[in-house]
Amino acid sequence: MNLDFLQALEQLEEEKGIKVDEIIPIIEKALVSAYKKDFGGEKNVEITINRQTGEIELYQLLEVVDKVEKETTQISLEDALKISSNAKIGDTIRKRINVKKFGRIAAQTAKQVLIQRIREIEKEKQFEKYSELAGKITTAEVIRITKEWADIRIGKLETRLPKKEWIPGETIEPASLIKVYVKDVKKDKKGPKILVTRINEEFIKGLLELEVPEIESKVVEIVKIVREPGIRTKVAVKSNNPKVDPVGACIGEEGVRIAAILRELKGEKLDIIKWSDDPKELIASALQPANVVEVEILDPENKASRIIVPPTQLSLAIGKGGQNARLAAKLTGWKIDIKPLMNV
Repeated sequence: MNLDFLQALEQLEEEKGIKVDEIIPIIEKALVSAYKKDFGGEKNVEITINRQTGEIELYQLLEVVDKVEKETTQISLEDALKISSNAKIGDTIRKRINVKKFGRIAAQTAKQVLIQRIREIEKEKQFEKYSELAGKITTAEVIRITKEWADIRIGKLETRLPKKEWIPGETIEPASLIKVYVKDVKKDKKGPKILVTRINEEFIKGLLELEVPEIESKVVEIVKIVREPGIRTKVAVKSNNPKVDPVGACIGEEGVRIAAILRELKGEKLDIIKWSDDPKELIASALQPANVVEVEILDPENKASRIIVPPTQLSLAIGKGGQNARLAAKLTGWKIDIKPLMNV
């Protein structure tokens, strides 16, 4: 090693962000292990790289004793005084060792350390980059489909979208582009590991934020989302600007905004309702797409209500398997008993 080695390290610092002051001690430690492995496992040695010249300086560390019993770790006072005039019993003396035979091994060891460190730094940079996606929606390219998952690519990284994280009933095609919600980004030996889904409420929120600028700018606020993936989602929104209709903003002119979201939901129904602090208004809106005739508050303390709908709207209000009424109850926080209007 020489001055060219130091210059190479400085270049790596500029290009890869590997700091010279951090990597040299790592190389020195690796060189000690390499020396012990090839030249003397019992020797207690110290290796330093000269910060000015780049040359390796190899020393054997020896304890000064009256009588030498172990030459690999001890030195007599007489011999120690030849190295240091101030030596005394109990001191540790650094005895210089010729490194010519060690040169080739040292170069290989330093190279391996640098390669490993470069890989680690690249993984760290990848993690920093992709960890910014956590809690957000992103676009993924579908690479291949198996019975258990879809292999997808986000940026330059590949990950898996397990079948349990697909929207129930949806079909995903190879080479297509899909939106996914990044649940987490974890560190892994092979690099960042991205965990994704399409079935949680945050996926809906992310889609709305992408398509509705008023949500991203906080003019329109998402109050609550309830979802049964693959069947129906209900979203309650409110406006922080009296001039902006929150539902209209989410639907968009001629329905273009909500249409883009529905395409991504692959057949799942989506109801956007206006949030209200009046429970009667809120419950009536939450039962969309059914028309409600009347909302009766039976027990305000226990939040129990009765809803009257036209007979023709009863099945629509309840929904298939009770999903519409169930989601309305979750959205509003009220118990909902739906009854048909009786003709007097």
